[in-house]
Amino acid sequence: MTQQNLFGDNTINKQNPLTNRRVGFLGKFKNRSVLIKKVKEYGASEKSKEGITRDTQILVMGSDIKQDDLDRLICYEHDGWKPLKIQESELHEIFNGNFDGFETPSVVTKQVNIDMSYYNWTPPVISEEDDAGVRCSSPLVYDEGNPIYGLEIYVPSKPNTNTGVLRQIIGNLGGYANTEYLDETNVIMLSKETFELLKQGIKDEVITSIEEQYNKSSAKMFNIQFTSEPDFICWVKKRLEKVPDKSTKTLIEAYET
Repeated sequence: MTQQNLFGDNTINKQNPLTNRRVGFLGKFKNRSVLIKKVKEYGASEKSKEGITRDTQILVMGSDIKQDDLDRLICYEHDGWKPLKIQESELHEIFNGNFDGFETPSVVTKQVNIDMSYYNWTPPVISEEDDAGVRCSSPLVYDEGNPIYGLEIYVPSKPNTNTGVLRQIIGNLGGYANTEYLDETNVIMLSKETFELLKQGIKDEVITSIEEQYNKSSAKMFNIQFTSEPDFICWVKKRLEKVPDKSTKTLIEAYET
């Protein structure tokens, strides 16, 4: 039995999945303006319109969606802003009183779910700049220069590891090693153990803690680069072959003992 059967034909005056929700529209529709007007008649937010924002709660997907719009959606979802995506036919189901499966939270919150796609993230290029800043790719690229110079690097503490020495190495090379994940963090350096687990689809306490802290923060964008301890140490060793540094070499020896 549908909600319409329960309450009669006057669904428009009843609580429904569109009530107080911000609805966006991407792509082509037979008559988009009529649809936008109708969702508002069904109680949707007056901010409902063509396009997508971080506050969009329900996103109606049309045909021939522009690549730039799809790329923006990909970026927002990466940042944890994940609207309920429906087709026009499903929107008409709501109009007809079929509400099952179309529920969304009344308050917009971000929710990242970190997996290897975050470690290997390459953001699409969108034509219009994002108001939250310029997006960076991941993982951190170790080139001929010094990619960690001036960066805020979160180095999670792990039992029975030389993270203290690792932080000293980072400091020697001009980076700022932190024991906590901060709003200003640029890079997260995963231990070999955490990295190997993530590749298997397993999250340890480091990953879940990062998710929890980001989701609770005021940040709009998950603009973090990842790297791993093995990759970093490998780069430092190669760098020492070209740029002799006695103190860093001593620290590397201490790290590996």
